[in-house]
Amino acid sequence: MLDYRLQVFRVVAEQLNFTRAAARLHISQPAVTQHIKHLEEHYRQPLFVRSPGGVTLTPAGETLLAHARQVGELDRAVEQRLSEDQLQVAGALNIAASTTIAQYLLPRWLGRFRRKHPQVQLSLRMGNTEEVVEALLAHRVELGLIEGPSGRRDLKTEEFAEDEIVPVAAADHPLVGKARLSMEDLAATPCVMRETGSGTRRVVETGLKRAGLKLRQLDVILEIDSTESIKGIVESGAGIAYMSRLALRHELANGCLRELRVKGLRITRPLFVLYPQGPRPPGPAGAFIDFVRMAAKERADGEA
Repeated sequence: MLDYRLQVFRVVAEQLNFTRAAARLHISQPAVTQHIKHLEEHYRQPLFVRSPGGVTLTPAGETLLAHARQVGELDRAVEQRLSEDQLQVAGALNIAASTTIAQYLLPRWLGRFRRKHPQVQLSLRMGNTEEVVEALLAHRVELGLIEGPSGRRDLKTEEFAEDEIVPVAAADHPLVGKARLSMEDLAATPCVMRETGSGTRRVVETGLKRAGLKLRQLDVILEIDSTESIKGIVESGAGIAYMSRLALRHELANGCLRELRVKGLRITRPLFVLYPQGPRPPGPAGAFIDFVRMAAKERADGEA
């Protein structure tokens, strides 16, 4: 997590603007603020001077920025070395990924990985988190990618990115006009949920419960296993939904769906790559793990 927060800090430090940094990182401004707060607590000193005219770096912030840039240069050097060392990676690689990752991250990444390692034959299965774990445990795939923890001690997990779940509604939904919603507003509003077994649903349930709202208090009108179908239902005005920011890039940009601001509610989740306990897998699987971590860093930096 510290590596990711260092990436967030570097973008803020280079932009000197939390809003622009959030846009580049594809996360919310409160999420950026929270990451910076955790870093300042970790280093026990302020990294930015905040004023009505903007933000500037403290001496400690200048030192950390230099370090963050060195880390970025080292990462790029490692990536180049790995690229040179792994040009001859070959063989079959079977992957299973949960829905959000499979639909909204992997399409571009798989193409890039295949161009980098043309002798690797890729196969991708898509399912919810439980189905990904089952495929991995049954040895039908070598790697799994999921949103949130697997809950399995017999699987090794490596975090490669962070995602945020946000409540959304149609542009003309009555809640959109409210500046700050309450838990009571959410409880009284029809909503659409992902199916049982979905990693997104599990994280939403936990996040709402932490904020004081239990699942049984929600007016769930439909459960469905398709993110794209949920978007269409929400856009029709039938109800609200809790969705990954990864899946909402175009809809939030063009305004057909609007993010709802809810007091006391912030739901985040790590994204993990999974493999059986033991040594890190070699060959195509190991190369893919390294590639995913680098691609996630590039995305956080606004490069991919």
